[in-house]
Amino acid sequence: MIIMIGGAPCSGKTTLMKSILFELKEHCDALSPYGIQNIEPMPLFSCTEYKLLHSKILVMGRYPFGEVFGGTDKLSYGTIKKFRKFIETYSEEYKHILCEGDRFFRAIDLEWLIENYDARVYVLEVSLETEKQRHLERKDNQSEKWLKTRRTLISNLKSNFLLMEHLHIRNTQNTNVKKEILKDLDIY
Repeated sequence: MIIMIGGAPCSGKTTLMKSILFELKEHCDALSPYGIQNIEPMPLFSCTEYKLLHSKILVMGRYPFGEVFGGTDKLSYGTIKKFRKFIETYSEEYKHILCEGDRFFRAIDLEWLIENYDARVYVLEVSLETEKQRHLERKDNQSEKWLKTRRTLISNLKSNFLLMEHLHIRNTQNTNVKKEILKDLDIY
């Protein structure tokens, strides 16, 4: 299964992802000698591989401790046009591919994924007040104009007739989306 996680800035994507990766690490540590390895299976695609007892999970991007913008945000924009080839190449080798962030969260790619693969697409949301508070707390310099374009992009995805019935829209303030995704990954 391919799991995509997207949402407006400060909706909790990276925080959720780091929490999921902590659980995966704990699960891998319990299954020694299986483990975790940073790999680049295709040029420009820095990933982390989690080897479990009965499967392998590939996480697109890397999430170093202490970095606010990690994951696919650190991948080259050149990866966007290679996304489909990446999925075609590695979907058979890995039981699950997990991807978070804006880089590949585009309607055209999401429609293709849903049409061709066992894919789950999560759209994370928070209230506008919470979003603004999180921007203040992390002291980012994203302009309101840019933020508005990101919110509009997510709104357009949610109203896309080809996608809407396939989107799992979750408010990160009052749902346990982490547990849901870990279940998708066969961890719980």
